[in-house]
Order: sequence, then structure tokens, then C-alpha cells
Amino acid sequence: MTEVRIDELHTTVDVVPAATLLDPEVLRLVVAAVRASTDARAARDAGRAADLDTRSIVEQQRTGRG
Repeated sequence: MTEVRIDELHTTVDVVPAATLLDPEVLRLVVAAVRASTDARAARDAGRAADLDTRSIVEQQRTGRG
């Protein structure tokens, strides 16, 4: 960690060694896993919303959701 002081301004600059960064392929896999999980959660939430829809079947079909 490097500290820089200029008069009354104080800031800290953190330096991350290149060896601690994720390999691009590993990072791609992590991002893909997170996106898949997010998509699955959105699908579950949409399914729950559809299950809790209290409108009649006819009304749902008229609006294109059934």
C-alpha cells in the first residue's frame, strides 16, 4: 500500500500484484456462473409471480399471459 500526502489532501493507493489477479478464463467462468444464477433466480421469480396472479384465466389469455 502506498500513501500519498499533499498538504491537506490524503489518499491511499492500493497496488494489486498481477499474480493475484484471476486468469481470464477463470474470470469468464465466474461471470458465466453468476449470470446463470441471476437468470435462474429471475425465472423463479417470474414463475412465482405467475402463480400468484389472481386474474381469471380468460383475462390472462386476453392480455397474452396465459
